[in-house]
Amino acid sequence: MMLHSISRVGVLAVLLAPAAFGQTSTATPPAATAPGSVLPPAPSQEALTAAADYSAERFGRAMLVMHDGEVIFERYDNGWSAARPHPLASGTKSFVGVLAMFAIQDGLITLDEKASDTITEWKADPAKSQITLRHLLTLSSGLDPADATLGTRGGSRVLGTGRNTAADRERGSRAASDRYDAILETPMSRTRSGEPATPGGQFEYGASHFYAFSLVLDRKLKASNFEWKTTQDYFEGRIAKPIGMEVARLGVDRGGAPNLAGGAMLTAREWAKFGQFVLQRGTWANDKGEPVQLLKPDLLEQCFVPSEKNPAYGLTWWLLDAERASTSSEVADSGGSIRDRLRDRAFAREVGLAQALVGPDGKPLKVYMAAGLGKQRLFVIPQHNLVIVRFAENGTPTPGTKDFSNAEFLAKALGEAK
Repeated sequence: MMLHSISRVGVLAVLLAPAAFGQTSTATPPAATAPGSVLPPAPSQEALTAAADYSAERFGRAMLVMHDGEVIFERYDNGWSAARPHPLASGTKSFVGVLAMFAIQDGLITLDEKASDTITEWKADPAKSQITLRHLLTLSSGLDPADATLGTRGGSRVLGTGRNTAADRERGSRAASDRYDAILETPMSRTRSGEPATPGGQFEYGASHFYAFSLVLDRKLKASNFEWKTTQDYFEGRIAKPIGMEVARLGVDRGGAPNLAGGAMLTAREWAKFGQFVLQRGTWANDKGEPVQLLKPDLLEQCFVPSEKNPAYGLTWWLLDAERASTSSEVADSGGSIRDRLRDRAFAREVGLAQALVGPDGKPLKVYMAAGLGKQRLFVIPQHNLVIVRFAENGTPTPGTKDFSNAEFLAKALGEAK
């Protein structure tokens, strides 16, 4: 089954050519190959079945694997099905980095412009006036990352309502009817010492950065000559429609602001299309099956450059590889809430586990990961030319069962499990 119409030869050309289809790029091609090389072989069905079993034992609902642009494995467990859209939760966030690169390509924004040039209500605030779009996209703006007025329960009923915390339920009940209005009043966060956060000072995971970026883009579009006048329209026009990705739900508030922090619901096949678009370095096929460069590779590559305050995070994407292991633990102590620091420490341990994984070139495995609550996962693995989607219920492991591990799952899928 093909999710798009680029041929196997076309995929190889995309992966091998740094300046494919007339676009100049200084970015390294995502596949670990050189001219004259062949694509790495697909994982065995035995290995993929072992990974699917591992996932299903930990509330997994779906596992879909693409290699060389083709679906080579697809399985649904625990009552799920291929046609049923699933909440991505924070997996939604990784759309935003790619959307930002399109906006740069279209001349709408630059990464280092100040958000207050567009959100003029922030100009009088000493801290908010200094927030750049790069700060927002690397989650280091200093804005309170989870202000109650920005909360949402989107998709939580499907993920597993009974496992929501009381804080999550309270946050959802107080969600603003218009997040663009709410973001104007969102306070700055606090450092561990209690001082007000400064733009670029610390990494804090949360929704506020995304709503602020969305507001900037929305206002830019309304003042532009583009046919798209809202962030949601731009997302559909620049990403969803060109690659034929059907989004069952994005989630908008009463004011029309899309929930780019966690509101998307897609089937596994549809999310895989986005992963394949990233793997192909911004290239997709037109109606004639001819590869077209929709997004310049050097722009897309910026999503995967380690950010200053968290080298395990780029522009809205997690960077899972062994090179980050030594620095992620330091990031965990750099600031943020107790919950944030515990999560970052867990991620640091996870990156450490990945040190045993290598690509077919013998080099440490590099994985671009979109991740959401309940261990929703989109893995893009250039060295193996793979895209892997995993859906799951937001469940708590039974006693004696370890929680889902990215590294263990990938080791099984790649046939590297010990």
